[in-house]
Amino acid sequence: MDTRERIVTECSQMLMSVGPASMTMDDVARACGISKRTLYETFPDKRTLIGECIHREHEAKNEQMKEIFSTSSNCFEAMYRVYQRARKMYEATSMAFVNDIKRLYPDIFEKHVENEKTVIDGIASVLRQAQDEGLVIKRINPEIAAYLFSQSMRQLHKNPNGTKYGFKQEDLFDHLFISFLRGIATIKGIEMIEYLENQQQPNQ
Repeated sequence: MDTRERIVTECSQMLMSVGPASMTMDDVARACGISKRTLYETFPDKRTLIGECIHREHEAKNEQMKEIFSTSSNCFEAMYRVYQRARKMYEATSMAFVNDIKRLYPDIFEKHVENEKTVIDGIASVLRQAQDEGLVIKRINPEIAAYLFSQSMRQLHKNPNGTKYGFKQEDLFDHLFISFLRGIATIKGIEMIEYLENQQQPNQ
């Protein structure tokens, strides 16, 4: 891994865990084992570095979505895999990241939001295909369903109040997902959900 790649990797991890306001260029240089001079020769300022990290994250996410959709045997399997990736992302991302990007770098935040719209469009596309496969109720609007699911995940991440009642955050995410999927599924779809749930049991 060359210096540029190492910087992006280390910076991305810091951004997700502490947010850009708490992350300094000194922190990045120290984590990479390089001098600040080398860091600034590679990235002229913090904004440029953060922009590159978020751009790389979006590219990686889009590639993973393509891989999931092209290798899944049916739409519900694809939805499960998309959800699992989303849950890992939320678990690794602090709210400081979202709040700081929105407040300090609104132009970068807008690009981040645009990418989220792309993800919602991708989920809607999968739901439309699931309707064609007889897994999702025909009267469901795929775009609205995808949007509501995405916003529910975001709100649960933003307001983890369920932990006050003794619920684990990952269990809340799982119940939200399965409730969403069952709520839009046909009888055939519910049978597929049961099958996929049973397939995952040994891995839990």
